[in-house]
Amino acid sequence: MVELDSNFIMNTVFPRVMKAALMGALTYMVVYYLPLALLPSNLPLSMMPFDYKGQLFQFAVISVFFAIAGQLFAKTVIGHGFGIAKAIVIVTYFLVLSNGGVLNLTVPVEDFTLNLTVDITIILLMIIAVNMLSVAKNLLGAIGILTEKSTDIDFH
Repeated sequence: MVELDSNFIMNTVFPRVMKAALMGALTYMVVYYLPLALLPSNLPLSMMPFDYKGQLFQFAVISVFFAIAGQLFAKTVIGHGFGIAKAIVIVTYFLVLSNGGVLNLTVPVEDFTLNLTVDITIILLMIIAVNMLSVAKNLLGAIGILTEKSTDIDFH
C-alpha cells in the first residue's frame, strides 16, 4: 500500500493545486469577465452572429479547464498531452463557432434589415496556425521529457 508522504504533499502537490486555482481564477477573469465588462451595454444582441454570452461562457469553461489541468501537470508528459488537447479543442471550437470562417450578421437599420456575410477565414487560419505551433511545441516537450528519462540510467 502506498503511504502518504506529508513532505511530498506540502512541497509538491499543495503548491501545484494553489497555482492551478490561481491560474483558473485569472483565466476566468481575463477570458470571461473582462470581455463582458468591455461589451457596450447598448449593443443590440440581434447584431451578433451567435449567442455571444453563451459562446463566451463555453470558451471560458474550456480555457479554465485547460489552465487548471496544465498547471496541475506542468513539466510532465501528461501536461504536454493536455497542451496538445487544448490546441485541438480550440481549433475545433473556432471552426464550429465560425461556421468554417463565414459569419452571417443581421443588422437592424431603422426601417429595414441589413444582412451581412463576413469572411473571416484568414483570422481562422491564423488561429489554426498558432495552435498547430502549440501542438508541435508540446509534442517536442513531451519527447524531450521522455528522452531525458530514457537516458538517465544509473549503472551502479
